[in-house]
Amino acid sequence: MRILLFFATVCISLMASGQTVEETYPQTLWSQNDTFIMKHKGLSTPFYFTASRKDNRSPGTDAAIDEYATIYYGHDSLRLNYNNRIPYAHIIYLHFASPKGKTTFRFHFNEVAGYFPDDYIKKNSNNVQYDIPEPYELANIIWTLSPSGERAQDLNKASDYYKQVVAYFKPYKNHPIFKKLDFPDSLYAVKYYDFRENSFAFNMKDTVPGSKNMQLLFNGPYYYVNGDALADSSLFGNLKPLVEDFAAKSNFRQFYKSHLSYYRKELQRQKELLPVKQMWHWLEDQFPATQYNSYRIVSSPLIGGSHSTQNYASPYNGKWFSESVMFICGTDRYDKVPELTEKQKEGLMSGIVFTEIDHNYINRISSKYANQIDSIFGHRSVWAKSGNSSEFYYSAMSVFNEYMTHAVFCLYILDNYDKQTADLVIDKREDLMVNRRNFIRFKEFDSALIKLRQENKAVKVVDLYTAILQWCAKQL
Repeated sequence: MRILLFFATVCISLMASGQTVEETYPQTLWSQNDTFIMKHKGLSTPFYFTASRKDNRSPGTDAAIDEYATIYYGHDSLRLNYNNRIPYAHIIYLHFASPKGKTTFRFHFNEVAGYFPDDYIKKNSNNVQYDIPEPYELANIIWTLSPSGERAQDLNKASDYYKQVVAYFKPYKNHPIFKKLDFPDSLYAVKYYDFRENSFAFNMKDTVPGSKNMQLLFNGPYYYVNGDALADSSLFGNLKPLVEDFAAKSNFRQFYKSHLSYYRKELQRQKELLPVKQMWHWLEDQFPATQYNSYRIVSSPLIGGSHSTQNYASPYNGKWFSESVMFICGTDRYDKVPELTEKQKEGLMSGIVFTEIDHNYINRISSKYANQIDSIFGHRSVWAKSGNSSEFYYSAMSVFNEYMTHAVFCLYILDNYDKQTADLVIDKREDLMVNRRNFIRFKEFDSALIKLRQENKAVKVVDLYTAILQWCAKQL
């Protein structure tokens, strides 16, 4: 057997550094028996194709350091090596021929959303991180001071910290970065997340130790956060030179360092009010088919009610390390309400994270009932009226998942808190969903799911889907 190693021999399209590489192997590969076989690194299962094939399947795998696939044809083989820089894609075109026909085969190493080094995985397996990353806080400050941010109603502008931000950065309000962040209200949500969340994919370092100048490095472990592209092509990524210039001229790093004690206090309070491991273990007990290895809670004191989540997976020792990241507000939304008990604050604050976490579990199960959900929740007017946040959930599936996500939170509260606390938290959750978010049948849905759980205490929540969907069908 003759083994050929292919290391990006002839490029048909080599884009700028840090982009997708596309190339074509220079020889046509001949197979007398018409068959060629592909095997991925570390996988014993082969994939069979023919040169005379009628389909145009385009197989591939995710990019990874030292990743490769081997093509076997006739008496020869060809090894295809990932030959680009993480996280970018690498596409290889191969021409095959046989007595029965010929084909062009497109093999692709996909770009990756995240790639965790071994030391990160060892440190953070079965761990919950709470942090206010420096680039992320920089993005939140810039957005809050921008024209769009100044008009926004969903930012936390009632704190002393906000006043300090405004006072410190006021001399730099004429910086050109702000002209780039003035959007129509109709684009606000999309642009806000595109700028804010994608900053999380960058790391900050001084260009010269001790100087005001700094660099934003796109060097992992996160590469995609929000939108249609990797973070370096996002709104934040495209404005990176202006962001760096603003940070240098305003001496942002000094502001951040001077508030480290405040940030630490905020994070400690989050740990007290957010028992993430308790939520995590409860969910994996109720949805045993879904497992995560790590959680990370990212926040800013400037965030109001706009939360989001993103999931990552990276290969490790022949398996996958999975991490879920939540982007949330600070704790003062409940700490500033003096009549709440500590347990009530914990239950209310937990709702912010839990209803992000449990999408990771619920959405996967919902997909198994897609036809049934579409037939029921396709009658949108029964379940949601336009206005507030409900209008962002366009599909029947997305409406159902919101119902189920928040109702499962109520089950969690019943399992883990005393009756007085549970009653208050559930009442406020139902009020939020019905009167503020316009999911108009949520209270009845929630009551129905709670009743089903009480009647089937030995049954996992994952096994209540059929029964709750039967209840939903009767509401039409």
